[in-house]
Amino acid sequence: MTPPSGKLEALSGLYQAVAAVRPFLTTSDEQAALQLIEETMVRLADSPPPLASGLKQFDATRLHHLLQITGPELAAELLARLTEDLTTTEAKLAKGAGDLDWKALREGSHVLISLSGSVGAISLQEMAESLNAIAHARDHGALDRLMPPLAGELAVLIRLIRSTKPPEGSAA
Repeated sequence: MTPPSGKLEALSGLYQAVAAVRPFLTTSDEQAALQLIEETMVRLADSPPPLASGLKQFDATRLHHLLQITGPELAAELLARLTEDLTTTEAKLAKGAGDLDWKALREGSHVLISLSGSVGAISLQEMAESLNAIAHARDHGALDRLMPPLAGELAVLIRLIRSTKPPEGSAA
């Protein structure tokens, strides 16, 4: 079932609002509430989150290829691990940016470069590479400018991975 276009447009705006507020929600209760909102939005849309609302450049063939080489038996596990690793990285980067913990930002950026590149989130990978350079330079101003769009794209990627169905034949 495809929702009416007005509904998709409204949900797209909601995705953008959630992505904008995500960096400021740091407690476990706030994160749990945000996750519930995101899961509800996916159910309401009855489709994956709209890529246009956050990922500027995404090559879906990379994620598809990764799932294919993993095989149907392990695809669900791969998607779960990707979600876990991306959410852990998201929390590490948010805390690192808030605390100006340059080491945590460098470590998180390395993980994000790898994960985002593997699944085809090209613009996010480029931002993670910039974050790594910013963390090495300890550039407060550049960090303040980069984190909101990076956090937004990362949130969209997490929702995309969460909403991706494993290929037929996988143990989901």
